[in-house]
Amino acid sequence: MDTFIENLAIGINLPEDSITPEIKLVELPNWDSLAILTTLSMLDMEYGVTVTGTELQNCSTVEDLYKLVQERKG
Repeated sequence: MDTFIENLAIGINLPEDSITPEIKLVELPNWDSLAILTTLSMLDMEYGVTVTGTELQNCSTVEDLYKLVQERKG
């Protein structure tokens, strides 16, 4: 989870310590359309996982997104 948070933080230009598994994605200060696109790209490049915009919207927290990625990775 730590590496996932680190990658997410880099992608959306936030300090790593400002992101916790429990934080809601919509509450992240830089969470906008560009951050969403960057996150989708990061998931593909770093984890080889394709997530649709709808699937991302269904993830409430960082942990939800992490679990979705882990499920996709098998």
